[in-house]
Amino acid sequence: IHGVRVPARVVEAPEMLTVAEISGERNVEVRRVMTERFGVERFLRESHAIVVHEDTDGLGHPRRLLSLPQLDDEPLVAVEVTNSTPEPDGSSRRYMLRVPPTMQTCLEAVAWTFGARPDEYRIAVES
Repeated sequence: IHGVRVPARVVEAPEMLTVAEISGERNVEVRRVMTERFGVERFLRESHAIVVHEDTDGLGHPRRLLSLPQLDDEPLVAVEVTNSTPEPDGSSRRYMLRVPPTMQTCLEAVAWTFGARPDEYRIAVES
């Protein structure tokens, strides 16, 4: 996958992977593919990632910056956010955006996803 040789089950049955199996993989590239196939959001949730920072967005939705140390690699870091546009049933979808491991606050992480510094990041309209 993406030029990385992985065990057949990573391709054929990624739902059978476990957090322990992924975390214990010594080859960084294989571990990245395993994490991608397992789902970064699911991996962070099931591995009990460390909450680095919490705040709320402009609409009052909670945000969390999560970090998970990785064997022989930089930490896996993502900011958990809420979609500002409600789903047809009225619910709000939560999702994670992967960000660089240098991020220290939710605002810094979200601003980074827009190519801005935190002091430059201003939302004119939520959509």
